[in-house]
Amino acid sequence: MKQNFDPKTVNYDLPEDRIALHPLPERDHSKLLIMPKGEDIPRHAHFHDISALIPTDSSMFVNVSKVIHARIHCKKESGGMAEVLLNEPALGAPADAMLHIGQSDWKCIIGGKKIVAGMMLQTLDEQCELQIQVLEKHGMDAIVRLQWNGDQTLSEILEEIGKIPLPPYLNREAEEEDEERYQTVYAKDEGSVAAPTAGLHFTDKVFDELKNKSIRIEELTLHVGLGTFKPFDAEEVDEFSMHPEKIIVRKEVIESCIAFFSQEHRGACIAVGTTSCRTMESLYWFGVGLCNPEFPAWKKGRFSLGQWDAYALFEQAVSPKESFRAILHWMNEHALKVIEGQTQLMIVPGYTWGIIEGLITNFHQPESTLLFLVSSFLGIERWQKAYQSALDNEYRFLSYGDSSLLWR
Repeated sequence: MKQNFDPKTVNYDLPEDRIALHPLPERDHSKLLIMPKGEDIPRHAHFHDISALIPTDSSMFVNVSKVIHARIHCKKESGGMAEVLLNEPALGAPADAMLHIGQSDWKCIIGGKKIVAGMMLQTLDEQCELQIQVLEKHGMDAIVRLQWNGDQTLSEILEEIGKIPLPPYLNREAEEEDEERYQTVYAKDEGSVAAPTAGLHFTDKVFDELKNKSIRIEELTLHVGLGTFKPFDAEEVDEFSMHPEKIIVRKEVIESCIAFFSQEHRGACIAVGTTSCRTMESLYWFGVGLCNPEFPAWKKGRFSLGQWDAYALFEQAVSPKESFRAILHWMNEHALKVIEGQTQLMIVPGYTWGIIEGLITNFHQPESTLLFLVSSFLGIERWQKAYQSALDNEYRFLSYGDSSLLWR
């Protein structure tokens, strides 16, 4: 149940020199802080040791969303400079939009002076005849129409003229190393404008070691939008509007969850990153709702979870196996092979956890919704001890920083 808590208590002082501006030379050489189950004293290791810290026969959920080249430098007809930062398609799924040929409409943020609706922008790349028409503009938020000649897909166009959109707190332009290092090694579904950074530490070697321990790697997709960087700007948590994010989960993952939670002796249910965590927790509570035949989604056949829906459903909580069985039944009723929809779930202290028992994640910004999630997962005192220990032991913070393995 959601409790009233003071967001300002989920805060800490982050010195600027502790923000990692570049990745380490080797992905899996980052430090790893471990917060053991039932303990409040952190331990320390390195990420390449993680397989030894995960129980055999566990299920690990990874977000396979891929960052697109969403930042486009362009100019106005007058010659003045502008910048378009794509966020999400105006209609439909990112994967479909990336295959558009000739034209594609997107929600975005536009930087530049005196840019108004109706204006045409031209990319700086003279080899590419991409034009950007501003359809709507409200402050810096806008909807634009990308138009180009030829049979190239939008994905191919953006590969040519777009830049990887690094987090604003890095305060630098994307460099050659970011092309590879600001993607996970398992990224495949184009659509994010920010990386699911907890996965940046994984290598093929780490995955081989995990699989040798019968740890099952389950793939899901949550496309990360610009809302992930949205500052918490409300006095009360109830006044804040959490950004919705699009998820895609295959039927096989639901079936695997049923099998996993049916085992008499099993390992742990582990999320790699806050994105995978929100996806799996959203699915659990959606399944709880589906256990009620009057749940609206029974008729709609579409996945959607609101910001506070889980808190309204907590008194109806069921076992994970029952929840995922309800989801499978719902999918069969609507002949769905894939769940596609959006979650706006906001996890704060007082949240009732459904299925995630272990969380692999980086160290997040002070007073952010991601830190709210971590503080809910560990409890206020435990997250404070974890973060203070990370500061005391020279950990690197934020997207390119070090990692943690947290047990609830």
